[in-house]
Amino acid sequence: MKKARNKFYSVYNSIIIGLLGILGLTTSSCEKLGPDPVAEYGVPSAKFIVNGKVEASADNSAIENIRVVMRQDTAYTDSEGKYQVIDNYGSPMSQDIEIKFSDIDGANNGEFNNMDTVVEFKNPQFVNGDGNWYEGETSKEFNIELEKK
Repeated sequence: MKKARNKFYSVYNSIIIGLLGILGLTTSSCEKLGPDPVAEYGVPSAKFIVNGKVEASADNSAIENIRVVMRQDTAYTDSEGKYQVIDNYGSPMSQDIEIKFSDIDGANNGEFNNMDTVVEFKNPQFVNGDGNWYEGETSKEFNIELEKK
């Protein structure tokens, strides 16, 4: 009885393997689209750039050494209060991106309150995309004023 069952399973497995082999040869994992198709796998992405200037609200003077954090990027304002932060792997659609401004140098240039805010990218227009998964980059200027403590 055991030999008959083993023979049955052997024939059954051979039939299944043969059918799967035929199906595998007759299907295509990537359909060809257009005259010169390229099979790609990935996720659409885009670069979001925020730059601007940080000033004191009392006299509009530039504030140096303010830490600016946006997602994975951190920057510090220069002597003119200018900064730039970049999100290299954003999703290419409208986004609200949180940015944190922190006074980290103590009393060196005055003490200022920290600020958490949101930069809105509504219907962003991207440039310099590669025509595939990378949609390109978009930028926004975002100036702020910090109040003294």
